[in-house]
Amino acid sequence: MSTTGHTRRANAGALVLAAALSLGTASVVPAHSAVVAAAPSATTTSVELKPTTVAYGEAAKAVVTVDTATNGGPKPTGKVELEVGDRTVLADVTNSGRVELDVPLVDASTTPYAVTAAFAPADPLAFSASSAPPASITVTKDATTSTATALRKVSKRRIIAKSFVTSANGQVPTGKVTFILRRNGRKIDASVVSLNGNTDPTRNLARTRFDGVPKTGTYKVVAKYRGSTNFLPSKASYSLPR
Repeated sequence: MSTTGHTRRANAGALVLAAALSLGTASVVPAHSAVVAAAPSATTTSVELKPTTVAYGEAAKAVVTVDTATNGGPKPTGKVELEVGDRTVLADVTNSGRVELDVPLVDASTTPYAVTAAFAPADPLAFSASSAPPASITVTKDATTSTATALRKVSKRRIIAKSFVTSANGQVPTGKVTFILRRNGRKIDASVVSLNGNTDPTRNLARTRFDGVPKTGTYKVVAKYRGSTNFLPSKASYSLPR
């Protein structure tokens, strides 16, 4: 039996198929072709500060809102990272799409801080990451209150003086206190001492001693807290009994 006829018919069939494909009348899709996955839904992130100006140590809140770029559908869930200066805070974002964070404590500065918020989705295949436009917060120096007290030891010709310094917002003032000793209204001695930095406000103090004090006269101790990076100056005085 001749195979020539079979060969010719097979070749002819191949030509017809090739022609059909070139004309777009037939297509072949391999069974193993990959299915293209849907892109994750775009998200938007925003941050609102309450208030926008605070004294050092004063509480401030940041409200971060995460939503889908198009209205409707489930809210994105994941984590938000809030950054202020060199401080960061992490918080979970539930399906409410909203989270409130405490703004981290940063030093007082004449330049406002940029506050940024970045959203990382729990499911990157469902939602995209996004960042909020920076907000700004101004941190001013905190007010302080100084008190002074003194003890006179006449027989030893000595006066021991102390000054306690506290802040309006419960932080621990640091820095130095200048003590001035006045006798009959005139300055006779002075001393500069650092605060001890005790976290107990009733014990955050500077202490000094004046020796060789004349036994007679009226005495007054003036304590001037000089202030520091985060705290405003303050002063107090104490008049010793005769």
